[in-house]
Amino acid sequence: METGIALMVLGAALFHATWNALVKSGKDHLLSITGLNFVSLVIGVIALPFIGFPDKASWLYLLVSGLIHFGYYVALSEAYKHGDFSQAYPVARGTAPILVSLWGVFILNEFMSTVELISLIGVMTGILIFATRKLETVVQNKVALISALCTSMFIAGYTLTDGVGGRLSGNVPGYMLALSVIDGMLIMIYTAIVRSPAAVWNTWKSWKILVPGALLSLAAYTMVVWAMTRAPIPLVSALRETSIIIAALIGAFYFKEPSGKRRIIASIVIFISVAILGFDSG
Repeated sequence: METGIALMVLGAALFHATWNALVKSGKDHLLSITGLNFVSLVIGVIALPFIGFPDKASWLYLLVSGLIHFGYYVALSEAYKHGDFSQAYPVARGTAPILVSLWGVFILNEFMSTVELISLIGVMTGILIFATRKLETVVQNKVALISALCTSMFIAGYTLTDGVGGRLSGNVPGYMLALSVIDGMLIMIYTAIVRSPAAVWNTWKSWKILVPGALLSLAAYTMVVWAMTRAPIPLVSALRETSIIIAALIGAFYFKEPSGKRRIIASIVIFISVAILGFDSG
């Protein structure tokens, strides 16, 4: 993987952890996610005619990804409702690269170089060190654990779908804007049914949080999908989940959640694993 691509994915990881923290900071996580997607939908509708639509070859992937993202948002809201940010986020994000790697090899024949594979294993090891912190506590909170694991399956699903869809689109920004419209419509309809249409509209009252959150979310995933058009999908997926380090810091310093030596060890493992890519890129 080229150094520039790796740095872009790491930047996307920073954006991703930040918008997730914004969602977690809200009192109602479903409404926070809905509001964020509401803003993303508006951005997509306005910008798509200027950016251009993706190629028709990617439209089926857009639809499938939208459905998978819908499940992801519902599961994520439940994970944040029942678990700590520094517990739910690592479990959800930490197990996804393993699934992506397995599915990538068997479904897409997406193979990596030896150095990339070593880096991938190192990154996932560090991520799992985070995810298994105080495992007995995580397991006891069964609702949070199941929600986080379901979230990870949806993450793996849309990662592979968008990796292929982005490659076929010929226009990654257009693909992402179209996806933001589909995502926004689905989650808004769902929230209007389980809550009320007024509840969806009232999310605009939190626009000071939702607007930057939506921009960060769109930017983060656009950067990731673009990277997946130029590098192995499993490797990009693993690098993206270094956002767990950032999420852990946010959890410790902003949400005042417990921290420990395990996070320091995991950070070192992930840092070394990412650095290996620099040697591989020359």
